[in-house]
Amino acid sequence: MANDREAAWAAAGAACAGLVADGMRVGLGTGRAATAGIRALGARLRDEGISVTGVPTSAASADVAGEVGIPLCEPGPELDMAFDGADAIDPLGLCIKGAGGAMVRERVLAESARRFIVLVDAPKIVTSLDEWGVLPLAVVPFAADVVMRELADLSPARRPAASDDGMALIDLAVPAGADWVEVADRARRLPGVLDHGLFRVVLSDVIIGHPDGTVTTAA
Repeated sequence: MANDREAAWAAAGAACAGLVADGMRVGLGTGRAATAGIRALGARLRDEGISVTGVPTSAASADVAGEVGIPLCEPGPELDMAFDGADAIDPLGLCIKGAGGAMVRERVLAESARRFIVLVDAPKIVTSLDEWGVLPLAVVPFAADVVMRELADLSPARRPAASDDGMALIDLAVPAGADWVEVADRARRLPGVLDHGLFRVVLSDVIIGHPDGTVTTAA
């Protein structure tokens, strides 16, 4: 099963890397599927000699990019493309990210890119986000206890480690049948909450890798 998932991530990563053109500035996501994309992009730089600059969403993705020879820069100018993984995606394009704690940087790059590609394998495509059930938050540490008190009805759990930016990471248990957008908006309105992990993505830009090496999209 693990090998099947790795093959699926590799397929999605290769398909994504194939969309990158010479000279592009590309946002590099965090997680196993995004790592496959970074490695595939590095292979194109090595084998085809294309020139690409990457902007990483985490120290982990920066390390992988360094290993495969992708030069890095800071965010600023508009990105040509960004790619990342996801924890769950529903039929409406609502997407949960943040299991790796990098959702703040991921949103910054996703919204500054002309095109945002999401890389997943088939288990990440769900009929409802209730199948995932967790909404992560990035919170200023000073406000963490207050935020957890205000959201006590959602069984908040603070992770032991902070994000790369030093934010407290708090996971909310979203009840089945709840309105995910409403829950995310409620959390975001609290002082000290920097961001949450609910995104909306374009289904035709969700690349689903399969163990046999083929890819499809979620559209």
